[in-house]
Amino acid sequence: MEAAVSALWEAAERVTEAFLKNPALRRVFGYGPLQEEAILQDPGYGPAVPLGRMDLFFVGGRPRILEFNTDGTAGWHYAAALDALYREGTAGFPCEPSLPARLLETLLRCWHAWSRGERDAPRAALVDFREVGTRAEQEALAAFFTSRGLPTTVADPRDLRFEDGRLRGPSGPLDLVYRRLVSEEAFARPGDCSALLEAYREGAVCLVGSFRSDPAWSKTFLALLSDPDLHPLWGGPPSTAAAEAVPWTRIVREGATLFEGRREDLRRLLLENRPRFLLKPSRSLEGRGVVAGPYTEGAPWREAVERALETPGAFVVQEFLRPGSAAFPDGVRRVPQPGAFVLAGRLAGFWGRAGQTEVIAPGHREWYLPVEAGSSVGRNS
Repeated sequence: MEAAVSALWEAAERVTEAFLKNPALRRVFGYGPLQEEAILQDPGYGPAVPLGRMDLFFVGGRPRILEFNTDGTAGWHYAAALDALYREGTAGFPCEPSLPARLLETLLRCWHAWSRGERDAPRAALVDFREVGTRAEQEALAAFFTSRGLPTTVADPRDLRFEDGRLRGPSGPLDLVYRRLVSEEAFARPGDCSALLEAYREGAVCLVGSFRSDPAWSKTFLALLSDPDLHPLWGGPPSTAAAEAVPWTRIVREGATLFEGRREDLRRLLLENRPRFLLKPSRSLEGRGVVAGPYTEGAPWREAVERALETPGAFVVQEFLRPGSAAFPDGVRRVPQPGAFVLAGRLAGFWGRAGQTEVIAPGHREWYLPVEAGSSVGRNS
């Protein structure tokens, strides 16, 4: 997992760098003008993707990465709290430093690079809409950061103001923002996020993760790694480790593509081989809009394929992976769905999940699990 995570992160950095230089690549992603401008804006620190979570399956003993969640990544506190409860009940070994502590270190590294050492005591906020379901986790992280010496609040973007060259929240000026606000929601509601967007545009706040991490989150990123026809756009092919970690993925559009060594018409391939594929919106969260061939009847599948073909670039298709199930102590078989937290390109910890099916999407129930593992990640999560 460590090798796969590092390889995919390196590929994300390469694709992001190419995005900045190549207008043809930017057109493939299809961002609107405001979002593209924000992605091109220099965040004032590196790397482009300082933090995130890779969601994956193990197939044949190897990790296959389904998504690189760099956009409002949740779960840092949930994972650490669940692991702590498990250790409390089993006398397991401690996780030090904890996952939230490692996250805090990364935020501060970005801050020090952005501020160039000119300001030593940032005032921070986690920013997201107050009605999101992860609000409790954000409040727990803010309390943890505050206890570790970084005064942190949780703020709704609608409550922020940009005045006299400073971003201000209900509790005063802000220097560092840990963005939990999902980009697609921010750019769908720019009026509600105007103060944050203006402060970022003016370089008045250190925003982690910045909008520059958006291309790595798009499912288009995985198609860029998987599809040889797209490699020239970003200087591919990917490394062997990255290629092996990515499922077969294509942008849904008319034409032929390479599948199992042969050029196939994509429309016909999808319609005639429904159980082998699933459709995903290129930019969606929480599995919204996923249509899994094995769990969809023929007519609805055909409608989903036609709808995707009518909006080229809005959807990707992936091979349907079958990782197999595992028996749990309650006698129920579930499908392991591990997540790998990534900080500055390194595996930092794990988010344990198990699903009712092989699909991560609404309507397919999942359970959260503690994880105890020993590796070079440290005596860890």
